[in-house]
Amino acid sequence: MNKDSVNHGLGVYFILLLPPLFWSGNFVVGRAVADANAPLGLSFSRWMLAFFLLLPFAIKPIWQQRHIIKSHFWGITLLAVLGITGFNSIAYIALQYTTATNATLLNSFIPIFIFVISVVFFKEKITLKQVLGVLVSLLGVVAIITRLDIAVIQHLTINIGDLWMLLAALVWALYSILLKYLKPKEMSAIAFLTTIIFIGSTVLYPITLWNPFNEPDIVWNGTMIKAVFYIAVFPSIVAYLAWIYGLNIIGAAKGGQFIHLMPFFGAILAVVFLGEKIQLFHLVGGCCIALGLWLSLSKAR
Repeated sequence: MNKDSVNHGLGVYFILLLPPLFWSGNFVVGRAVADANAPLGLSFSRWMLAFFLLLPFAIKPIWQQRHIIKSHFWGITLLAVLGITGFNSIAYIALQYTTATNATLLNSFIPIFIFVISVVFFKEKITLKQVLGVLVSLLGVVAIITRLDIAVIQHLTINIGDLWMLLAALVWALYSILLKYLKPKEMSAIAFLTTIIFIGSTVLYPITLWNPFNEPDIVWNGTMIKAVFYIAVFPSIVAYLAWIYGLNIIGAAKGGQFIHLMPFFGAILAVVFLGEKIQLFHLVGGCCIALGLWLSLSKAR
């Protein structure tokens, strides 16, 4: 049992439940505003609102830690490009060409990429139990996405969008791993997040103006405002802060496994908010994901 796990107990695992929960909520909210069809515009609006919501709380620590930001500027910028600009933009490109089923399944390669990169390039020690945990969790993801229907698997096809989604998963894996090495330890989480949102949004702005997908203008109404507010507060601020905190405590290899909860949480949210029913594949998938997480985290606990 490592020192961090002793000091923080099970609280860090509860905190790491929040990112996949809130990121899964994106799918539910996305269905509500699907007609807007302006993913890059929504992404830029999301980050700008998140920035201005954080700024009153972050401006003082940012000013106090400005010398830290200056001395680590390029490392922080790389994290901003990967975690704010890169992942979201590449995922949006992927969704122009592939299905939600393919995208969700390929998104679950993030923990696998984290494992491979951590072992090959950063020489982290991975146990056989952790590897087994990843595979069991991935099996649960497949059960939920395919609904235990072999026909769904048979009809899966590979297209350019799937390659973009794999690239997005690789980008998020790199962001998650590099947090440990490039985020200044003496920099507060709120100052760090506000800084990378500002840098990432600055990079995203010209891409939004370029409008490579010929997106229509966003129609701002009550539903759209509520949707952007949810996305800015929970998936953008709360989830990112929780992700930064959790990975700082238990590392990317263990923390990354929580990504596998996204399809399960997405299914539960669909039951609660969209009136869908819990079925056998939900239970089978949820049990596999829970078992996989237990295997991956049991050593730390």
